[in-house]
Amino acid sequence: MSEYAQFNENEKDCLQELMNISYGAATAAIADIINKEATLSIPNIQTVTTKEFKDYLKEKLLNKIEYFITNQLISGSFCGETMFVIDRKSTENLALEFDLDEDEVKDDDELKDVILEISNIITSTTLSKLAGLIETSISFSPPQVEIVKNSESFYRNYINEYDHIIIISTDIIFKEQNISGELLILSKDEATIFLKEALNRVLEEF
Repeated sequence: MSEYAQFNENEKDCLQELMNISYGAATAAIADIINKEATLSIPNIQTVTTKEFKDYLKEKLLNKIEYFITNQLISGSFCGETMFVIDRKSTENLALEFDLDEDEVKDDDELKDVILEISNIITSTTLSKLAGLIETSISFSPPQVEIVKNSESFYRNYINEYDHIIIISTDIIFKEQNISGELLILSKDEATIFLKEALNRVLEEF
């Protein structure tokens, strides 16, 4: 990644604060739907190469555990892709909160429908809020979902897509329902530079 596309500490702090606000709006939207309280971890921001992204996924996607992973393209000045990662047990617990019965939560197609709906709400709410805060506009493709059993097969889809990647991640936790998911935002250098310039405009206002 070019040096200009790296975040300095002030930019990183500013982005972290804006993401806190944005994720909070998404969590509130989901909490309203299932009428349960949720908490957020502090957003973690990293800039990585594709190799480092592979290591990140390898650490994230534990062996012998299945994950539902959605991806959704972002178009506009700040373009890229989002990923929502949630393990099967959390997915089943989330589906029960959406009033699926015990038989339905064993049906992968039913679970995929729930995750697609949740992912779409989290992504559109979070990114729309962020876009408003940095005074730009973006649009989204419909989300897609797949069930992943290891990082290798999943990582191959990204080798040629991104030279460098910003990982902005936070855990969304519904503690009593034992539900935990992570939202990742992936962007290319051009989008990162646009975001840096937008963050500096925000910083100049304070």
